[in-house]
Amino acid sequence: FLFNGTIYYRGGMTLQALREKVGEFTFSRIIRDWATQNRYGNVTTPQFIAHAEQISGQDLTAFFDAWLYQEGKPTSW
Repeated sequence: FLFNGTIYYRGGMTLQALREKVGEFTFSRIIRDWATQNRYGNVTTPQFIAHAEQISGQDLTAFFDAWLYQEGKPTSW
């Protein structure tokens, strides 16, 4: 499991899917604010999800569940 390709590619695929879901402007704000607010700190995936939901104004529960917690690549988002 450690060297499974999914481990390495899933994060990038998730971020690209998030960009497509919320739009370029909102995605850029999510990433920029996240990096600024958490510089030199430790964070968790649930904290990132909450941040993305706050900035986008969307409930992203199903989106992140499909992309981060379910097996296989989602076919739609």
